Amino acid sequence: MLLTIITNAPYIGWGNIMSIKILVISAALSTALFLNGCSSSNYQATSAGRQVQFIDTKPASTCQFIGKAEGRRGTFFSGLRTHSELIRDAATDLMNKAAAMGGNVIYNAQDASLQYVSDIAPTDAVMTGEVYSCK
Repeated sequence: MLLTIITNAPYIGWGNIMSIKILVISAALSTALFLNGCSSSNYQATSAGRQVQFIDTKPASTCQFIGKAEGRRGTFFSGLRTHSELIRDAATDLMNKAAAMGGNVIYNAQDASLQYVSDIAPTDAVMTGEVYSCK
């Protein structure tokens, strides 16, 4: 019975197999480029976010502490990005959030990602910092 099914099956030539492979590869590349293209649109600095500065020395006493903020870059639609690229996007998100809070300075910014895990499996990139308003 099995032999009858195999012998009566339509012939799939090399041309058809190559066409299917090309179609599958094209679909995979298109999907990867689409996801990669979608991933960066949310991580652009706003005009106010571009005015925010990172500092590594304690702000002057004239600066007002506003609060702590967290910037995050998810990995679900990130495509093939390194942790450095993801943390840059998280920093941009942090700058935008600081500006939305009314701040223009971020002090004590830190990579709060699970770095040791991200080397094995992708994790969200997280950056935290203290937001100040300095006139």
